[in-house]
Amino acid sequence: MQFDEIEFHNVAELEQTEQGYKLRRIPRSVAANLNEGLQIRSSNFASGVELRFRIKDEEVKIHLRAEERKEAQTALIYFGSIQGGWQYSTKNIGTEDTVITIKYPDNMECLEEITDKAALPFSPYMVRVVLPYGIISYLGREGKTEPPHPGDMPEECYLAYGSSITHGSLALAPAYAYSFLIAEKMKVDYLNQGYAGTAHMEAEMAEYLVGRKDWSFATLEMGVNMLDTELANEEYEERIHKFLEVFKEDGRPVFVTDIFTHNGGKPKQDRTTVFRSIVKRQAECLGLPYTPGNELLNRVEHVSADFTHPTGEGHREIAENWCRKLYYFLYNRESSMP
Repeated sequence: MQFDEIEFHNVAELEQTEQGYKLRRIPRSVAANLNEGLQIRSSNFASGVELRFRIKDEEVKIHLRAEERKEAQTALIYFGSIQGGWQYSTKNIGTEDTVITIKYPDNMECLEEITDKAALPFSPYMVRVVLPYGIISYLGREGKTEPPHPGDMPEECYLAYGSSITHGSLALAPAYAYSFLIAEKMKVDYLNQGYAGTAHMEAEMAEYLVGRKDWSFATLEMGVNMLDTELANEEYEERIHKFLEVFKEDGRPVFVTDIFTHNGGKPKQDRTTVFRSIVKRQAECLGLPYTPGNELLNRVEHVSADFTHPTGEGHREIAENWCRKLYYFLYNRESSMP
């Protein structure tokens, strides 16, 4: 959506509060039909949210505020597909009004040359302020901007749905989440629809995502947020079937996985095995390409000390393995991460 002469990428709705504009990745009207945790918290996480614009003044100042978290809230700055230099690369967002000053580098012609030669997907004249996965509020800007021009972004867009793993927890920076890495490798745009602790695969969520016409293909990571619920296996299977059926009827390419390798104890491993069998059965029943999560991430040392979330290396492993599958089904050829 566009607001204040800026493209708020992956934002469905701005919610005005005393702390500024909260960046909601799903409308409140849709969230109202989903689980409570998603309604009140995870739909406000700025996972995959980017402020995109062209600079019309010498410099632009963006005002942001973060809710307090144990992890650092750091924004990344890109000029198109190219990471900013040390002056404009990472900026920490504090709990008070934080000003991020950005201006174009002196070597823009060279960046444009590199972009053309490498066929990079984003124009270097489009600034991308890539926000972290905490709750970030937009307070305003100083200086003139304009929304991205036609052609500043690729036409194809990849949708990633899933848990906190999809949303980028413990990737250490948003640009190292597997969804960002897949999009970068495939030279497409991306929509991060990962919901920490609240990816419950409701049919209403599937209907909302399928109702969006701004994506070309999707990956669905399902199951880890349901391991600790009291949902019976039969109820889980019914939920998975209804969720996947909505995507199947849409017809756009959809790629399914379940629970990535984790280091939880035997009861959780046993339930994981059952859940994987359910997802596999339903995906194959509906004719959707399926890859077990423990094939996408199969190294236990690439799981963090919380025993659940992949490390930065784990995110790269997922991206590399899934890219091969995506290339095979979409383009009838294989590829690997550089």
